[in-house]
Amino acid sequence: MKDLSLDSVIPLANKTPRQELEDIAEYQGQEEAFFVMDVGDLMDKYATWSDVFPEIKPYYAVKCNDSTIVLKALAALGANFDCASKGEIARVLSLGVTPDRIIFANPVKQQTHIKFAAKVGVDLMTFDNAPELYKIKEYNPSAKLVLRLVADSNDSQCMAMGLKFGARPNEAASLLRLAVSLDLEIVGVSFHVGSGNRDLNAYSRALSNCRNFYNMCLEQGIQLSMVDIGGGFTVEDFDKVSASV
Repeated sequence: MKDLSLDSVIPLANKTPRQELEDIAEYQGQEEAFFVMDVGDLMDKYATWSDVFPEIKPYYAVKCNDSTIVLKALAALGANFDCASKGEIARVLSLGVTPDRIIFANPVKQQTHIKFAAKVGVDLMTFDNAPELYKIKEYNPSAKLVLRLVADSNDSQCMAMGLKFGARPNEAASLLRLAVSLDLEIVGVSFHVGSGNRDLNAYSRALSNCRNFYNMCLEQGIQLSMVDIGGGFTVEDFDKVSASV
């Protein structure tokens, strides 16, 4: 899908929504699909997040909507970015975002993508298994690692998301020992309960597992500096879910 650049967006006139959409389609001169977005609403939601979670820095998942307009707006607001591939990292960096504002949030990465991340200075990345640690050791040994833990939700639109990725709590100790033996740096822990989650207890369960891992790290002399609470927050239930966090 091609973006309309910011200097070519058609201003709305006194026309019906259908007429406006037909004008935009004609202006583009093509039959590709397009979407209409209110950038102001995006800014309002970012402001809401900042008000409710002033100490939690949002990392926008590029796979959600990689429109240049969306990414530029969020970058200007100061958001960080969650990238799942080499292509997404390159796209965000091309907008002038610095590498330290990106997390490579894919627990199972291709070797070439890890090498690319190392080359461009994206060191913050997730893992959830032993083979991934060996890959990271070989291709980006200076990486700052975040262990992703499995999370469960009894009411989410993407029920499998919390279970698709993530180490089980009983696997955390062995992964920690392996990371230490490989001289890799673990800086945080993460989870994702699933998009559209409405199970308010899902976050408390996941955060409890994170706390256990935090204590486990302390016993090894490791002080974690971040907890990634995932995404999938809904507009309708944001107040309730944010309160549970």
